[in-house]
Amino acid sequence: MLLKRPFLIALYFLLPLVISAQGIQFDHDGWTSALAKAKFQHKLVFLDGFTVWCGPCKLMSSKTFPDSSVGAFFNEHFVNVKIDMERGEGIELAKRLNIQLYPTLLFADGDGNVVHRVAGYYGVEEFKTLGRLALDPEKNLAALEQKYKSGDRSETLLKDLMDAKTAAYDPEVGKIVQEFIKTQKDLGTPKNMEIIFTNVDDPFTDAFKYLVANRKKFNEVYSEPAVKERIDQVFETYLQTHPALQLGEVQRLYGTVYPEQGEKLASAYRLTYYRQRSDSERFAQSALDHYTRYPSTDADELNEIGWIFSQEVSDPKMLEQAIKWAKQSCKLRESYYCHETLAALYAKTGKKKQAIKEANTAIKLAKTSNEEALEAQKVLNELNGKK
Repeated sequence: MLLKRPFLIALYFLLPLVISAQGIQFDHDGWTSALAKAKFQHKLVFLDGFTVWCGPCKLMSSKTFPDSSVGAFFNEHFVNVKIDMERGEGIELAKRLNIQLYPTLLFADGDGNVVHRVAGYYGVEEFKTLGRLALDPEKNLAALEQKYKSGDRSETLLKDLMDAKTAAYDPEVGKIVQEFIKTQKDLGTPKNMEIIFTNVDDPFTDAFKYLVANRKKFNEVYSEPAVKERIDQVFETYLQTHPALQLGEVQRLYGTVYPEQGEKLASAYRLTYYRQRSDSERFAQSALDHYTRYPSTDADELNEIGWIFSQEVSDPKMLEQAIKWAKQSCKLRESYYCHETLAALYAKTGKKKQAIKEANTAIKLAKTSNEEALEAQKVLNELNGKK
């Protein structure tokens, strides 16, 4: 009996070590309870915002959170909570905290004010560094944003804020990058090139213009395909997120992003612009202007524009031009579908004999390649009065 008390005493002192060895201990009473506990204990809440389908979330749960050193640090300094952002209270919480990426690793005070956040997978050492940063009242995201709002535009502040917003996938990072770039005398340093290449998101900024103007230098560091992909990504994303851009603004955008071929690309875009707005007259004229200035030798491109004319354009003169494009397509590479296009165009212009001939040619070519010239057969049926 005398042995029990020392055993219990030893167990009492060992208990914290056992708990720490188990990794992070998560509270299971939900967000509101976690906030209340954090406020009472003068701690921050750490939220693992996850989903059941998220691979990086599962990896952190199996590799990072169970680590004993992670557990020792986070259990001491935070009230830890895991919440599925697509179930229960997580659905509303995701909206309130603007959580759209997973995992989102978020830190808040007892009143629910977010002091720091990041998104994505973090290994053991990175995660502990993240925890220390969240606890730093001078360097966490909330502190940096407050300094910025107070007018601090120092190089150090902008760099720290840029890094924090990048880690949080904050859409405002591009604005901070632009301000940081203005503090730099030499944009060609390896670090500044990395900042520009990684974070630039607005094609009208000095940072993007530097990227385009020094494309060869960036090619040497990141490879030509990677730089092209990045430039295209900036352009396409900007176009998608600014749907109200007028035609003139889009044309200017092409000239900015692709200075060497911007005029040609802007000319081609006019076709898309007017077609999306069902303005067949301006679409047809834009197509005629474009292919007059920039003749195509691509069989598929010529066939496609010819087919679109056969379906959407009524002007006889314009249709005659489309017939020329379709014929050129067949010269470049004969196929059943280029003859289908010709059949449709001839039928629309009232040239029944030529339409029947081209439709039969299309059907014959399609059979040799085990295809079905359905559009050609449709033209024949209509010309022959069949349904």
